[in-house]
Amino acid sequence: MRETDFLVIGSGIAGLTFALKCAKEFPDRKVLVITKATADETNTKYAQGGIAVVSDTIQDSLEQHVQDTLIAGDGLCDEKMVRLKYRDWETDRKSTRLNSSHLKLSRMPSSA
Repeated sequence: MRETDFLVIGSGIAGLTFALKCAKEFPDRKVLVITKATADETNTKYAQGGIAVVSDTIQDSLEQHVQDTLIAGDGLCDEKMVRLKYRDWETDRKSTRLNSSHLKLSRMPSSA
């Protein structure tokens, strides 16, 4: 039996973000991340990349991201919440909150 101070269920972006915050805030505590299959078998993986931000305002826009999400959601998405999500990601990107967490993010070609 393993003992831990923080048990994080799920290795998607939410779970890993929480695990990183716990590890940073409580460096002397144990953080354990568990998942139902392999570490990369997450809903984030199937969410077309998980993190979506507008980094090239010449070829991309916030509105395009909103519309892509609404189309992919097939009518199940709350448009107001989708817009809030992208607004928050833009704020995070501009404030470098994402970059300061030491995550290694890479750009994937749109055909990937």
